[in-house]
Amino acid sequence: MLTRIDGEEQSSKRVFLLTGKPRAGKSTLIKKIINEIGPDICGGFYTEEITNSINERIGFRCVSVDGESVEIAHVESPSQTRIGRYGIDIEKFEKFALRVLQEAMTFKKIIVIDEIGFMQMLSASFQMKVQEIMYDNRIVLGTVPLDSHPRIDKIKYNKEVQLISINESTRDMITELLVKDILKTLDLSTLQGS
Repeated sequence: MLTRIDGEEQSSKRVFLLTGKPRAGKSTLIKKIINEIGPDICGGFYTEEITNSINERIGFRCVSVDGESVEIAHVESPSQTRIGRYGIDIEKFEKFALRVLQEAMTFKKIIVIDEIGFMQMLSASFQMKVQEIMYDNRIVLGTVPLDSHPRIDKIKYNKEVQLISINESTRDMITELLVKDILKTLDLSTLQGS
């Protein structure tokens, strides 16, 4: 049985958020879970790194579960909005993420939000959409950073959230358990007619 990061046993939570250090494999796990559960019932987006020829991370792109993608951050971006060395294109992110999440809310049973992170929190519209999804009895699969952030912490510690800490050695073991938990929650929500 999975436990939250604070050690509490899980009851029937419907929001599954992965957390861990950068490059622990959160997005890799998200993609694996989508494939195991079935991409036909999942909607939303995950984040991929953009790397250069020597495998250094130089940016990020958002990829919809359907495969559409948009670059949201790059070290060479002229954007005035920066986090660390990355220039962030908030407008491009908002246009993409809000549309993809709205489509997921309309047509899919599981909403994927990878990631609810520092870059994404620069968008007030994205924050509102996440709140709407969280309070609308949706099954959510997402990621959040390990580090504290006031608005992200509100989401992390919501009573509907099962917070799962991962690292490279636990990632594969957690996959099977998490798929079972999500499918069980999906079955329960179908039985309850939500």
